[in-house]
Amino acid sequence: MSDQQSTPLARMGAAEICLLAVGDDQQTSVLKKVALERQWLTIDVDLIIAEEGPWKGHAMPGSPEGCGIFACADSRTYTARADDKGIYLSATLDQLLQAHGVRCICLVGDAQDAFVEAIRSFAVMRGYRFQLGTPPETYLGSQQQAKPTLHDFVDRVSPEKAALILIDFQNDFCAGAGAAGRTGATMKMVGAAVRGARGLLEAAREHGVFVVHVRAEYGRPWRSSSSPYRFPVSGRREPAVWTASAADHSTNQWFDEDETEVCRTGTWGAEFVEGLTPRPGEPVVTKHRFGAFASTGLDHLLRAHGISNLIMAGVTTNCCVETAAREAVMREFNLVVAEDCVGVKDHLEDLHRATLEALGTYFGLVRPSSDIIAAWRARPASERRVPEK
Repeated sequence: MSDQQSTPLARMGAAEICLLAVGDDQQTSVLKKVALERQWLTIDVDLIIAEEGPWKGHAMPGSPEGCGIFACADSRTYTARADDKGIYLSATLDQLLQAHGVRCICLVGDAQDAFVEAIRSFAVMRGYRFQLGTPPETYLGSQQQAKPTLHDFVDRVSPEKAALILIDFQNDFCAGAGAAGRTGATMKMVGAAVRGARGLLEAAREHGVFVVHVRAEYGRPWRSSSSPYRFPVSGRREPAVWTASAADHSTNQWFDEDETEVCRTGTWGAEFVEGLTPRPGEPVVTKHRFGAFASTGLDHLLRAHGISNLIMAGVTTNCCVETAAREAVMREFNLVVAEDCVGVKDHLEDLHRATLEALGTYFGLVRPSSDIIAAWRARPASERRVPEK
């Protein structure tokens, strides 16, 4: 196989390589021995023909001869049964690679073009380097180990690996004349979150932190059981539930669309609130569900920029922010929530506090923005990330 790598591997530690070995010809056998000596993650792949794909029939995971990834006695060695089109591994491989600190996939052995292209596409989308064949000879002698994960707070928010994710700072959620403000509910907490986020954003830009703006766009074109669309309800603190799946259709009626939709395409309510608008070069991710990762490409965007740590701010704490936070951690991102840069309508403060407690207990760190900014300012200017143009 020829070398398809565009970036040198010589600087990469041996533990950051995954050898994906298909078949057992002489060259592949030799490479697997080298991989064992050099502590590469090695996955020995047995390809099976699956005409219906890996999710049905004999190839279905859990079937006697179905697809799966199986641990071996050595903690860096695995076997896998996978369909010959690469669908199963593309769907399941990422978490194993993340757990082992892999940054580059080397595919060797006897695989058909469809499998090779599936793994190549997976690697590109997930931010891995991909090489078809053997690493360069200059690298084969390296025994350098991958750097251990650092858990201190300063490292967690380092501009080199962290991104600031701003969620739903839009007029309908934050401005007095927006949909939330027009309900008459007091929104002092939301106003405080907006002010805090403005300061955090200014500092992030100053220190070269990668900034992503997430915006909601709702309306009839995107509607399904999981999309936000309010239904009237009685006996609750909120006058409506927000998805069809949470509504009792035997008692509730739809509001008129013009009366109830928020962040509808092309409206003032969908625009970013003053002081939190994107600058040229700052990506904008549009979502149509509560979660920022659901069918948005956010995961791929972050990985493409080498981001492993996320700092989150946004509204509302117990809904869109919480959903995005949980999604992020399940995708192997380290999480920091800027506690004074998230908020809810004032009468839901107990939900805000419960969410922060849950996130801080199970999913990440909850810290004031002043701590985050202080950590950035403590770093030498020479170590600051230079924003891409």
